[in-house]
Amino acid sequence: MKAVSRPIDTVVVFCGGSKPLPYKFRYKDADGNSTEVLVGRIFIAEKQKVAGRQVFVYDCQSSISGRQRRYQLKYHVDDQRWEIYKM
Repeated sequence: MKAVSRPIDTVVVFCGGSKPLPYKFRYKDADGNSTEVLVGRIFIAEKQKVAGRQVFVYDCQSSISGRQRRYQLKYHVDDQRWEIYKM
C-alpha cells in the first residue's frame, strides 16, 4: 500500500457507544475525479496515539473500480476528521 493521506467524506455507524465504524466514503483521486466506496470488510479497527493525538485506524477492503483493494482509513478524534491514509 502507498501512503496517500487525502481527506474524505465519510458516513459512519455507531453501535452502542463504541468507536465509529465507517460505512462508506467519498474521495477525490489525483485527477480530481470523485469516487464513492462502500466499505466491504474491516479487518482491524484499533485506537492509536500519533504525535500525542488519539486516532482510530481501520484496515479495510472493498471493491473499487471492479477490483478488490485494501486500504487504511484514519479518524482523528481531536479534529473530527477522516482521511484515507494508505491505498
